[in-house]
Amino acid sequence: MAETIETNSPAQTEAWAARLARTLEGGDVLALEGDLGAGKTTLVRGLAAGLGIDPSKVSSPTFALMNEYAPRQGPGLTLVHIDAYRMNTPDELAGLGWDRLVEDTTVVIAVEWPSKVEGALPPHRTTTITLEYLGEGERAITLTPPRTWTTCPTTGKAVPPDSPTWPFADERAQLADLHGWFAGKHTISRPFDPDRDDPTELPHADPEGPQGTA
Repeated sequence: MAETIETNSPAQTEAWAARLARTLEGGDVLALEGDLGAGKTTLVRGLAAGLGIDPSKVSSPTFALMNEYAPRQGPGLTLVHIDAYRMNTPDELAGLGWDRLVEDTTVVIAVEWPSKVEGALPPHRTTTITLEYLGEGERAITLTPPRTWTTCPTTGKAVPPDSPTWPFADERAQLADLHGWFAGKHTISRPFDPDRDDPTELPHADPEGPQGTA
């Protein structure tokens, strides 16, 4: 479940990221969402500090595309910082050695603009961090944990983390939800059966009247 906190300064954002970094393990991937100037690189500096890396070495890899930062001393995790802003497809990660990096248990990967390479980040190991500008120095930070096996809210079937329709079992179940499940516009009197029920025939509630049933 996603959690949101607010910070009042870049220093607070860095301190929060440093605490988060101390909980990370090799192979973890962080997807950093946020507009230009939202503070993604500031957050990466905090991650570096938490991993025992000199935060002053961290800079945005907008043109280099990727920077790697090793711990200052002793064993520890390497921080790989990727800026996908200039990428157009996930295939462009190949030139950075993505297949090797994503399987390396000695690195933590932070990816700015992950939407540019959607589908490349492993959903079961990717934590999404969204930064929202609230004011001068103030940010709202929302952390969404990696996907796990879950139960489809429509069919009750188990759904793997790499399902393209997660947390729904399939597009049919997803469509049924879009017809009003979460909005509370209708109810059904028995569990949805994808083998015999057509979600397009689910009744809709009259906005002025009681909810319908199937």
